[in-house]
Amino acid sequence: MKTRICVSVKAKKIDELEWKAKRALDVGGDLVELRIDYLENPFVDRLKKLVLDLSDKVIITVRPSWEGGEFKGGENSRIELINELSSLNPAYIDLELKTIKDYKFNFNSETKKIISWHNFEYTPSVDMLSSLVSEMLKIGDIAKIVAMVNGFEENLKLLRLYRIYPSDKLIAFGLGEKGLTSRILSLLMGAPIIYTCLPGEEVAPGQPTIGEILEVVNLLEGRLIWK
Repeated sequence: MKTRICVSVKAKKIDELEWKAKRALDVGGDLVELRIDYLENPFVDRLKKLVLDLSDKVIITVRPSWEGGEFKGGENSRIELINELSSLNPAYIDLELKTIKDYKFNFNSETKKIISWHNFEYTPSVDMLSSLVSEMLKIGDIAKIVAMVNGFEENLKLLRLYRIYPSDKLIAFGLGEKGLTSRILSLLMGAPIIYTCLPGEEVAPGQPTIGEILEVVNLLEGRLIWK
């Protein structure tokens, strides 16, 4: 399966989020991740049209502050918002491992669940990461492991997971400038999604732009390496 290029977009206002989402698809994104947690007033009524318009191309993420997000409200209001947005049947919804273990959700079977886990300090051992992935795949459709990379070896820890699990069910990459290696190589490993951003709009340390990844893809295709 060819890796789909996702563009993460953030904004304080819904009108701005809508513009950026459409821009992300216009410039070559296959998917767009709506970072709802950045919105000052994430009213579902105003978000409904945007989510329905994007339909099979949208990933909904409402990331809490305790996992690197920007959501300012309480946990109960965040969970309520996730449930309301999930009722719109987005293509994907991203939930932290802790969140889905602590709360119950009733998602439509057509919405794929990306279960995510982040470490913003370092990359743990392969054994620990593997244990997390196994737990995540029992709950969701795709396991997403994201960790800060402080040296090349930590990239390898993340990439080794692709030898253990089906590549179409795993997204594993590093944060920071030194983590860019694992982001790009995840394309070759068969990850279902690679995350990018609009220029100057990164939502995670070291996140490449959509233009940069499209150029990488073109180079790989030109060498007949990536199919």
